[in-house]
Amino acid sequence: MIKSLVLEAADTYPGFEYAAHLLHKFICAVDIFTILLKDGKIVHYTAADTEQFKNWLIANHIENIKPDQIEF
Repeated sequence: MIKSLVLEAADTYPGFEYAAHLLHKFICAVDIFTILLKDGKIVHYTAADTEQFKNWLIANHIENIKPDQIEF
């Protein structure tokens, strides 16, 4: 539990090369995150733990552009 609280407060996520303050919006489909950076660049990322990465994005106020999307 303590580990996830520290992770959520962090600006960086282990294994992901971009800091949260550089991110603008995201969408996730089939465990692949498509992320729009503030500079307009789009990056794709597959997290080892999809739910934990998604929670980190949300904790850092990164907008999920399809929050009601059904996950398969």
